[in-house]
Amino acid sequence: MLLRLRVNSRKYSAVTLINLQNQLAYIWDALGRSLFIILIMFIFVQLWTAVYQSKGTNEIAGLTLAATIWYFLIAEVIELGKFRHDQKISEEVKDGSIAYTLVRPYNYLTYHFANGMGETAIKMGLVFLLGLPLVWYYAGPPPVAWQTLPFVVLVLILALLLDFCMASCIGLLAFVSEDTNSFRLIYQKLIFILGGLLIPVDFLPEWLQKIARILPFSLVTYAPAKLFVAFEWAQFMQIVTFQIIWIAVMGGLLWLQYRWATRRLAVNGG
Repeated sequence: MLLRLRVNSRKYSAVTLINLQNQLAYIWDALGRSLFIILIMFIFVQLWTAVYQSKGTNEIAGLTLAATIWYFLIAEVIELGKFRHDQKISEEVKDGSIAYTLVRPYNYLTYHFANGMGETAIKMGLVFLLGLPLVWYYAGPPPVAWQTLPFVVLVLILALLLDFCMASCIGLLAFVSEDTNSFRLIYQKLIFILGGLLIPVDFLPEWLQKIARILPFSLVTYAPAKLFVAFEWAQFMQIVTFQIIWIAVMGGLLWLQYRWATRRLAVNGG
């Protein structure tokens, strides 16, 4: 068992490393796609500066203007850096190529996660570095306690795993729906509103905050960004607990969906 785990770890680590090298080979393409963050952050800076000035306050819901600007940078880094593997899964189901990839010597879903992590590392790094000078200019240095940064990274990894489970479920819906774009659009809008991408969950009405904090969408974007700018141990423990619960729920659902899909593929012959 230990030997098998070690072999699998090396195998999927190699997949991540290979995709990381592929992304570096086309770094200028990735850089061009990431430049959008500068426009996004400039708009957010002007918008929230006006909001804080109109309120005549330096703090809203426990967040200063500087913390809010840094929050949006981290939230955008997560959103723009995520790998869109659900589209790839959907395409493979539609064109039938999934019948060939399933028989390869690796777990289909684990391969997509390992492959996507290599892409995400480059995309997140580029988006952060491009947005950093503008945010630093307007908001100053990040309001982060560096000793808590490893715990924020843990929350970020769990957030990516949770997003992977939910996005994979959407991709596998191609077995029953010809077009999964509508499901993907709904998911993106839920992340946009309840996930804290449009506005921090702390700024929402109290009744909507309660809903957003229970649902998994805020655990993908809001949770890492909020802990980066305003780390609290109580909130950290609550977030990690909810992330583990939702990963178990969505992971179980994904496993059932995957088993059903592969069984159907075997019966129908691709």
